[in-house]
Amino acid sequence: MTKINGKVEAVLVTPKGENISKLIDGGIFTNEGLIGDRHFGVTSLSNSRHPEFPRGSVIRNRRQISLVSQEELTQIAEILGVEKIKPDWLAANLLISGIPHFSLLPVGARLFFDGGMVLFNDGENNPCHIPAKTVQNNYNHIEGIQKEFVKAAMHKRGLVAWVEHPGTLMTGATCTIELPPVWKNLWQ
Repeated sequence: MTKINGKVEAVLVTPKGENISKLIDGGIFTNEGLIGDRHFGVTSLSNSRHPEFPRGSVIRNRRQISLVSQEELTQIAEILGVEKIKPDWLAANLLISGIPHFSLLPVGARLFFDGGMVLFNDGENNPCHIPAKTVQNNYNHIEGIQKEFVKAAMHKRGLVAWVEHPGTLMTGATCTIELPPVWKNLWQ
């Protein structure tokens, strides 16, 4: 299996009712997610991201943890013509560096961290209007950031994951990504 190494540049928590995360030195991750984060829980209620379910249905929480890439945030900032995009503006939980094309990691990739915590990648986190508004608020003197954010952040907005194996995670930890084997098309 192919493995890729990266580093945890920041651990962040987003309190309930807020759209901006706060830097913390480290966090405790259980099978329910990051303790203290607004996305904590094994289940969640379906919303506009889950059109296959009636709104408000109890479903598996597949977005316990939000991860972004330092390199991709830099790319988004360059596209928008701004100095920087901070992970807390996107309500991220982990800022990772050193992994090319981070947002395009396949569903099923596992992220192994120092100390034993494992995350299961559930896919790309598509950009939306909430972080776009936050980014615009940090660059009020530049018109159009909110409108352009979604396009600029497409395939660079990071990943959502759920905790497969609990543990404690500190800033500076290393991360090893294990890619799933390539599937052969069994239906042709």
